[in-house]
Amino acid sequence: MTAETAALAPRIVSVEDAERIRPFGLDMRVMLDAAATGGTFSAIVVELKPGEGPPPHLHRDREEFFYVLDGTYRMTGDGHESTIGPGTLVFTPRNTVHSFSNIGTTPGRLLEWTIPGSNEPYFRAVHDMQGVGFDLERLADINRRFATEFPDAHGNPHR
Repeated sequence: MTAETAALAPRIVSVEDAERIRPFGLDMRVMLDAAATGGTFSAIVVELKPGEGPPPHLHRDREEFFYVLDGTYRMTGDGHESTIGPGTLVFTPRNTVHSFSNIGTTPGRLLEWTIPGSNEPYFRAVHDMQGVGFDLERLADINRRFATEFPDAHGNPHR
């Protein structure tokens, strides 16, 4: 048993008790952070208003999963677009350009998780940056640290 796994403990977390963060102005609840799982996993509930969602992006170091709790979304992965709703599970392998947006008329919620658990630390870093002022250079540094890229219209990556 390693020191990391020795510190692991069972957890039960309700969405009401989960830590609230607001990276990019989006409402998120951290259900399990990477520290709670020895870095293997992190889980977040994301609340999206109509029209909200990230631009096309990719992660070089993690797989990302989405489970739709509420709402209707346009999900794009590697150029394939789908409309999805409650009860739908989406798997996005690392290095896959993907995006999603709430195309419904009401707020929606997604359960999002990554393996390994590096999305929560990424979102926390972006959230914490807002306390000192949103800065594109600082965001570029965060994107590099967390292997996240936003390709331009021609597919060229911006970190």
